[in-house]
Amino acid sequence: MRAPVVLLVLALASGYAGAAPGAPPAPKASATAPGKPAPTTRRPVANELTELARTAVATSAARLPKGATIVAARSTNGAMVEIPVAPSRVTIDVTPPPRRAGAVTATAVLVFWKDSEVSARVPLRLELSVPPEALVFDVPKGGVLTLVVRRGLIEVSTQAVTSADGDIGDVVQVLLRPSGRVLRAQLVSRDRAIAVEDGR
Repeated sequence: MRAPVVLLVLALASGYAGAAPGAPPAPKASATAPGKPAPTTRRPVANELTELARTAVATSAARLPKGATIVAARSTNGAMVEIPVAPSRVTIDVTPPPRRAGAVTATAVLVFWKDSEVSARVPLRLELSVPPEALVFDVPKGGVLTLVVRRGLIEVSTQAVTSADGDIGDVVQVLLRPSGRVLRAQLVSRDRAIAVEDGR
């Protein structure tokens, strides 16, 4: 019985060889060969691009049709896509899809950031499920709203009529009442818009 105890003590002691008293054991050596840098990219696992796209839409300024959900996201580069190992954040740019209900395809680009610099872009094809209510515009053509015009410290509100259908966030042309002047404005709610400067 004495031999197994001695072996156990020797095994424990060899694990801490060279370590200071009370220090944790040394970490295991990495899988990379000595002198080779650690990999900076990797292949995504199954459904990872879909989850990254869903998260990026929620945290980015990207807009999908109202109520639309991402069913799947696939790289347009095929199976050879690689993504950064440790990005600081991921955003997405989505091309507006056709305005129809049901299964809809859209193109997008996942943008991987390392601090304030872009480290990679991955083009995607998004498969969306769009509900019928997405076809109804937030503000229909001819809708009456309050237009806010800001010039420096001065802000003026007036009545206007939309010249086109639009959703909240869209920039549309509005017709001022009663002058008939046409301005561009961003819809901020169903009954309010803010005039946009020509340079924006």
